[in-house]
Amino acid sequence: MSLLEVAGLRAGYGAAEVLHGIDLSVAEGGATAVLGANGAGKTTLLRAITGGVRRSGRIAFDGTDITARRTDQIARLGVG
Repeated sequence: MSLLEVAGLRAGYGAAEVLHGIDLSVAEGGATAVLGANGAGKTTLLRAITGGVRRSGRIAFDGTDITARRTDQIARLGVG
């Protein structure tokens, strides 16, 4: 079972879209590394998962859709 599932994630700042349909899954007890060059979107991915930037797509944590939740609500679930 996946602890974190991201599907079709798009995110950005203002009119600039930085992430274009990211899909990823992190297994419970697993570790996932996000690698890329400067400006590739690593920080934006983490900000999108935690609700720090505008986003669309689906983000589920422990089976619960957290896409529409605020950053403080996501942090209370232990995502950070």
